[in-house]
Amino acid sequence: MATHLRETMAAQTAADICADIAAGLDADSETKDLAPLWDALAVKGDGLAASRRTFERTLGRARARVGVLDVVWDFDAGAFARDVLNESHGRRDEAPNTRFFAKVPASEAQSFGIDREVEQGRAWIQELGRDPSEALADRWIPRLTKSTDALEAAGKDRSAAMSPLAMHGMTEVLYVEEINIELDKLEGTLKQRFPRQPKRIAAYVDPTKPKRSRKDEDEGSGESSGE
Repeated sequence: MATHLRETMAAQTAADICADIAAGLDADSETKDLAPLWDALAVKGDGLAASRRTFERTLGRARARVGVLDVVWDFDAGAFARDVLNESHGRRDEAPNTRFFAKVPASEAQSFGIDREVEQGRAWIQELGRDPSEALADRWIPRLTKSTDALEAAGKDRSAAMSPLAMHGMTEVLYVEEINIELDKLEGTLKQRFPRQPKRIAAYVDPTKPKRSRKDEDEGSGESSGE
């Protein structure tokens, strides 16, 4: 009989199964009246699949921006560290190097996650702002502010893109559950209409079977017809 769909099944795959069931029901005059519901479920799944593509595209673009801007921030952090060390005459235990990198070396900061990198960038900018007239502040406040602001904005965009996709995933799970409920109802209706005809009933719900077994049956049918 019908196989319940996995709750993790993609909406497009589930929609295709619904469309196939609708086609089978529509082919038989005795079950044609049952087809519209399955056509509607297929259309619903198509819409969910299209929405997922949109959400995934948005998230993918947001992740790409984070990836690039993270590298930009890392580059600026490294350049800043080299400039500070140069101002310290190459000595890490002297100012101004000790002002900025006594607790967190630049190489370590570059391995932070996005949020900590933004936090570290803000800390450097704040420290530079204690003496806005110095050369380091003049050179680095604008540059670090630009790369840190950009990274923070990209990180927020990525987080914002993840939320609707997660919510959409729950909608897809409910969609598959709806299909499984309708499969149970369909089997009950078919048993009433076609008592003692299990093969006929199985034919209507055949699209729920795994594709591998359906493919094997198709190939087997082809061999038989060729004899």
